[in-house]
Amino acid sequence: MTAEVDEWTCVLAALSLATDLANGHHDDKTLRACVLAVGLAQALDFDRARQRDVFHATLLRYIGCSSFAHEEVALFGDDLRARQAFAVVDYGDVADRFRAGAAAIAPEAGPLRRWLVGSAAAIGPEAPRQSLYASQCEVGRRFGDRLGLGEGAIAALAQIHERWDGRGGPARLRETQLEPVVTVLQVAHFAESMVHRGGVEAASVAVAQRRGEALAPAVCDAFTAHARELLAPLEREGAWAAFVAIGSRFPVVQSSHRVDDVIAAFADFTDLYSVYTLGHSSQVAEVATRAAAALGIAAADIEILRRAALLHDLGRVALPCALWEKSTPLSAAERERIHLHAYWGQRLLARAPSLASEAALAEVTHERCDGAGYPRRLEGAALGVAARVLAAADVWCALRSARPQRPAFDDTAAIAMLRGEVRSGQLDARVVDAILGVGPSSARARPAGLTEREIEVLQLVARGDTNKEVAQRLGISARTVGHHLAHAYEKIGVSTRAAAALFAIEHGLVTLAAHVP
Repeated sequence: MTAEVDEWTCVLAALSLATDLANGHHDDKTLRACVLAVGLAQALDFDRARQRDVFHATLLRYIGCSSFAHEEVALFGDDLRARQAFAVVDYGDVADRFRAGAAAIAPEAGPLRRWLVGSAAAIGPEAPRQSLYASQCEVGRRFGDRLGLGEGAIAALAQIHERWDGRGGPARLRETQLEPVVTVLQVAHFAESMVHRGGVEAASVAVAQRRGEALAPAVCDAFTAHARELLAPLEREGAWAAFVAIGSRFPVVQSSHRVDDVIAAFADFTDLYSVYTLGHSSQVAEVATRAAAALGIAAADIEILRRAALLHDLGRVALPCALWEKSTPLSAAERERIHLHAYWGQRLLARAPSLASEAALAEVTHERCDGAGYPRRLEGAALGVAARVLAAADVWCALRSARPQRPAFDDTAAIAMLRGEVRSGQLDARVVDAILGVGPSSARARPAGLTEREIEVLQLVARGDTNKEVAQRLGISARTVGHHLAHAYEKIGVSTRAAAALFAIEHGLVTLAAHVP
């Protein structure tokens, strides 16, 4: 009988491929690593519960990767290039850090810039690297908790940058302090990358070289002893079939009822990619569903619309954050690249058959009634009412939010621009009337005992403002901002901007109004 995975696992696997795109990985890298990781767990005699944790943690290894993209843009210019350059770096090797740092900078920046960044990566302060560790680990742990993963998987997501020799971060754990699940995850992902780059023998050599330093000795030994056997299912069946065969061993109870958790998590994963899109997908979903209800759309269709709205920008992570945060006008070539995010989103969603209706709707978010949209330049007759609602909701939320080239428009200006797109034939008049007629959403309760001032500070820091910039906006001192931020971080249990931004999204604190200077 052909193996199958439950709906939750299938959707999680399909959407987790977005984390491969966000890191510039080769196709199916994470699926292949999952197969290898579970094989290693079996070779190490892990029990079924711990194998399940290995499976889920390996699948979500890069779920926090988008959270530090804004900072990577500031450090390197091209964040996606930087993530590729550091993909298999040995952080314990100064020369390797130099090579990765230099490779992270585009050649056109010149040899001096490449040398300076390489030197900073090799012998510069550790603070930027530790900040990356903390950001990705805090965000990964939070997503793992939201998705209801096992304790071992959640602990592993909080330790992805730790090393066996204690020279990792953010907690500098070593040896048996590491969660066993993470030791397997680390070897599986590294080994799979090296297999792709140089084959099984090269991977075995590379794993052996990091044995006892970055990687756990017992797990390294298991890989080098059984590498060909562990990789055989991938060569024999292909990545997806081999993944399904493994995933079918770990069924999820009430799978279909938990799919919304996965969709919401990956909407937030997408929005964390840029400080200019925090909460955008959930905002679009709220506006679209309220307008759809006002238009009398059937409840079942509204649910599809809501999910499509949450997933409509998933393909954004396939492009560098630097492109989304460019403050100068985009070139024609850059605009064409941005249009490709609709294609990438559709490609990801196509891997989850249960989301076929949502995928079809999400794909046409950027189409327009006059045929001037993308990616297929569809015209009005090809766009149903749900597609028109989603398009208008996306435009409205974008207008009411700041972008790199401009501040957020106030209500008056945004309404005028939305009406202008109706007059030009791009948006549907009845749909726009519905969106403007539903009014703003009701204010949410303050979470975690945060004060109004702490929420104001948190909103601004989440979108990338420094303490000095927050102070200027709020008319208080930078020192006072620091006190408010420290109290807020303590209350919500985070230590990084990225994790604070995720908390703000989760609790509806990143509102449209919050983006208006």
